[in-house]
Amino acid sequence: MRRPFTIQQVGLVLIYLGLGVVSALVWARVADLARLPSWHAEMVGGYAPAPNQYRPLTPWIADLLRHIMPRGSLVGAYFTLRALVVGVTLVFFHRYARVWFVRPAAAAAALCLAAILPFTYFKVVQESDPINLLVFVLAFWALAAGKDEWLFPLVAIGTLNRETTAMIPALYLLARWREVSWGRLAAMTAGLAATWAVVFGGLLAYYGQREYYCDVVMFWTNLGSWVPTVFLIALFGAMWVLAFLAAKTGPKMLTRALWLIPPYVALHYAIALVCEVRLFLPLAPIVIPLAWFVVFPEARRNAPEPSQGPRRGRSRQLPRR
Repeated sequence: MRRPFTIQQVGLVLIYLGLGVVSALVWARVADLARLPSWHAEMVGGYAPAPNQYRPLTPWIADLLRHIMPRGSLVGAYFTLRALVVGVTLVFFHRYARVWFVRPAAAAAALCLAAILPFTYFKVVQESDPINLLVFVLAFWALAAGKDEWLFPLVAIGTLNRETTAMIPALYLLARWREVSWGRLAAMTAGLAATWAVVFGGLLAYYGQREYYCDVVMFWTNLGSWVPTVFLIALFGAMWVLAFLAAKTGPKMLTRALWLIPPYVALHYAIALVCEVRLFLPLAPIVIPLAWFVVFPEARRNAPEPSQGPRRGRSRQLPRR
């Protein structure tokens, strides 16, 4: 009888959860914790400025958590939430990478993502980032695993946290182009877009129009210095180039998703501060696996064993991975 979990699987999960705690510890050192209570009160009370007020999910969950935390610690609630969500994100990023790679390479992909996260805490720490990344990792995993229907709850829940989920209907359209019937493609894409519009439209209707706490158009600010572009390049480094080098050899779902990167980056140059590289974390499920197809071709699942030349004597069957 096969054991439900192996020591290797349990060990990896514990490593990822531990890295979630480390990530939260870094957050605790760089975040403006003195400002956190007033920001939280604004969000939960419904009088925060745009666009934060339209991203209420993380404060809602933190507010529930604080009631079970010792002494009702708000900082402890946000710390616990970030540690848990980051750890779970790494677990699912590993499972997502396992669709294409053997276990060591999948673990390397998850550890690569974990190594990148502290860099995204510079400039501005946004409390909605962990859940936003988790939603995108789950969305890519659902598509890779053929669980397309999971995208609907992910879009609905994710949009309560960040409007970036508007990218998921476009991701589905590219991933399933000519892979499913035209009717299903149109229905699913329209359904996902409608789900996003209903949830985000509901938030706008409920909270009403709010003034933005920052400038909306940031194009010239981003181009006025070399720092934003350097930060963006540093986020994934050589993996930016490696991902595009895999455009002809990678899985269709990922190579088609590459088409999302130029408009996504251009949009953020226009309306966001590019030096806040946390904004580009939703691209990690595209960039990291495609880079791995170039760097670790032998680690692909069902990849042929590298040639060892002729051997003498009795052949020995290799163990299955």
